[in-house]
Amino acid sequence: MGKDEANKKNWVFIIGVLVLCVGMQFANYGTAVCLSAEVTKMDAMQYYVLISAFGTLGMLLILPIVGKLTAILGQRNMIVIGIIIQLVGRILMMFTATWVPYGLAYLLQSIGGGFYISCAYVLMPMAVQAHERAKFFGYIAVANAIGAICGPILISAMYSAGGIVGKLAYIANLPLTIIGFLMVLPHCPNTKTPGASKGFDFLGLILTVVGLTCMVLWMNLGGKMFAWASAISLVLLAVTIICIAWMIRRELSISNPAVPIKMFRNKRLTFAFIGSLVAAAYSTCSGSYCVMWIRMNFSEFPATTLFNGTATTAQQIVILILGFFLGAYIGKKFVKRFRVFGILSMVAAMAATGILYCLKFTGTAAGGDLVVIGPSIPLGMIVIYIATAIGGFTSVVAQSTFSAFWQSNTPREDVPSGAALYNFGATGGSVIFGSVVGVVLGSSNDYTRAFATGFVFATIGLICAIIGFRFSKEEIAAAEQAGA
Repeated sequence: MGKDEANKKNWVFIIGVLVLCVGMQFANYGTAVCLSAEVTKMDAMQYYVLISAFGTLGMLLILPIVGKLTAILGQRNMIVIGIIIQLVGRILMMFTATWVPYGLAYLLQSIGGGFYISCAYVLMPMAVQAHERAKFFGYIAVANAIGAICGPILISAMYSAGGIVGKLAYIANLPLTIIGFLMVLPHCPNTKTPGASKGFDFLGLILTVVGLTCMVLWMNLGGKMFAWASAISLVLLAVTIICIAWMIRRELSISNPAVPIKMFRNKRLTFAFIGSLVAAAYSTCSGSYCVMWIRMNFSEFPATTLFNGTATTAQQIVILILGFFLGAYIGKKFVKRFRVFGILSMVAAMAATGILYCLKFTGTAAGGDLVVIGPSIPLGMIVIYIATAIGGFTSVVAQSTFSAFWQSNTPREDVPSGAALYNFGATGGSVIFGSVVGVVLGSSNDYTRAFATGFVFATIGLICAIIGFRFSKEEIAAAEQAGA
């Protein structure tokens, strides 16, 4: 790729990819604000954890087979199908008044998002050189931050306005999504792999869907709609174990699997997957459980909606600032610098979740008096802003470097499948973490338990980062010789 060609063609393409990212996060973070308020109106707060999990369950179900579907349908068609499905789901959310259809519509739009959420990490490497990936993945982090900052503020304002404007909040991301797609359209590959659909592993797909769905239902509804020791609980647990174990064994033994489990033999992908899972668990704390904690404790404050909309603002500002240069800085000497920053990102996740747990001592939900600074600023919001600012470091490192790490030894033709599995880690992290939190919370409204659970996840992530975030001695020596 010539330099002039890259400047003329790829910048339009690159900006289109970034606009798609803005639209996706605009919707994801903004809808989280609507979700808590809508579920409260439906008098279904006991099912909030389950409904929230539906928002990522759809992605969790579709991402393992995105690589295979891309080979069959082509990348461009995958984006189009995803946008349409997501739009239909969000329109249905606008007109449902009970929690079951609302949750199913949320699930549907999540499936649509799963079709194209990983496209940024597939398309961007096509537009830049390998040594530039960390830098441009940092720009993806910036784009995600812009969407995450603007989405909650604008969507919460639209939702609070009520009426038609409140309904339109659910599809406020549509203009950005369409503009981004039109910008990438001229250069978006739509190549289909010959024979990719031959012998498609439908059994593996069914086992994946059934196993993961039963797992989420068991972990979220246990202790609420049925007792842990009840027959339905045991059946769901048994089906989960059997289906997932059968799926893994099958996918490792056939030549054309629906879920490319064999890619986890790449240790870099495996440890990046774990790191993305931890980063997703932290993001779920900041994006979902902070919002719920605010709603539980600050219901008497007239600025509650504003507090909800700004819960992750400090985090996104940090990402916005660091994303412009941190990826580029690490990328200049990636082999030398990645390990240190990867480990520090897990330390930051531990610090952020630990500080969020301190909300237990500032709010009313746990039985204490609400601590307020001055006439109207709750101490809890200061704690949230500090914690999420620290957690922003975790997010920007994960988004700008983890993909570059696993792609460093992955053949180009395997990148779509790898990107889907990597994003499955991020999405799966949210669902698995949400399910574990559902068990930890039980019937309690003490959402600081979620933050304590996040601290445990981050601790495990730190251990894995120390073990797996490394390059070989030969690669380090080559990098030192090349000055990289």
